[in-house]
Amino acid sequence: MVCTFILSVWSGEETEPCRCKMQENMMGRMTLRGNGLVDKIYSLFYQEDPLRNQEVEVVKREHRRRGVKEYLQETDEHESLSFHRSLFKEPLDNLIVVIAKQPQHEEDKLLSQSVTEVDRNIRFQRLYHNGLVICNASRTSFEELRQLSDFYPVVQAENTTTWKLFNKEETIRHDFMDCIRQGQRLAKFKYLTLIRDVMVPYSGFLETLNQLLNLRLTHETVRGELVERGTPWLFLHLHEPVPLRQYDLSGECLWELLLLAITGGLLFYTVFRYLEGPSLPVFMRITYTFYGALYFVTFAVVVGRPYITELRRFAACFYRVYDPPEPIHFSAITFPSSSLQPLLQQLSTLRCSLYSPFHEALDHMVNTLECPGFVASPSFVSYAVRNPVPS
Repeated sequence: MVCTFILSVWSGEETEPCRCKMQENMMGRMTLRGNGLVDKIYSLFYQEDPLRNQEVEVVKREHRRRGVKEYLQETDEHESLSFHRSLFKEPLDNLIVVIAKQPQHEEDKLLSQSVTEVDRNIRFQRLYHNGLVICNASRTSFEELRQLSDFYPVVQAENTTTWKLFNKEETIRHDFMDCIRQGQRLAKFKYLTLIRDVMVPYSGFLETLNQLLNLRLTHETVRGELVERGTPWLFLHLHEPVPLRQYDLSGECLWELLLLAITGGLLFYTVFRYLEGPSLPVFMRITYTFYGALYFVTFAVVVGRPYITELRRFAACFYRVYDPPEPIHFSAITFPSSSLQPLLQQLSTLRCSLYSPFHEALDHMVNTLECPGFVASPSFVSYAVRNPVPS
């Protein structure tokens, strides 16, 4: 019972949606560069060096680009295309749809980075049956997409909306809905995951995501048995926004710090009890336990919650699944197949604009369809584009 309680606190799963105003962050900084969100978080003692950070990003981008080139050179075109098309013949656990747009810097090969990483995950995934397709949301093709079409299935979104030509938010809504419909025509699936081409998934993300979907959202453990949840859910965001990653004055953060304090206290007590033996006085045991708890909490606060959150990647059961307190921009998102049809019906009646952006309309579907929406922490994907702009 104690282990189950600690695990539930650490996982941070919420069963009832809560829409409230986000509290002011205690740590970390969110900076805006033009209209772009710079996805960086700092600890209390970190000094930002923009020039050095830019050099690091250039090195990382070049490293990923070389990795993509080597991966495609080692992959047989006909085998890869036949392999991915054959996956559509059977029902899929998760269909990954990468939305492709003509890039501003095509030499960065962002679409190739995203697609090849998903391809790696699918090939190494044995427990679940997954599929991959590229949805071209541009009105014309481009060179990078033509090269990838030799390796992976590509479908063309139907550009039939005249309003989308001069309304960015309406363009996002239209491409979002049409790529979902293209995925529905292509294969049967249990879950559908949409990923923007500017997002690169983390290594091994697909196995963890499938476990999270099946064992935490769709099913739950009751008296030692895995049973299906009685309440449906609408979506799961795979990228946690920067402002939601910090410590704040909330019950969940206090529980997390308390758990860290208990862990530090037990660790120090065990170590010093082993080193000193049974002769260790009681007040010394209490002192060591207090020091351990204080050390762990201080370390977590100084380093910052985002870095402590990275420890959750060890297992899917440690991931937090919670209802976001504000609308989240669309970057990568997963839907159960049961929620897609009512969602598309509602979105088809809406018109988005700069004053009514798409991500707010999507978040409003939580109230319209009376199904909760969640975000996962830590993120399954990260921005790879220069000066990313949420959409």
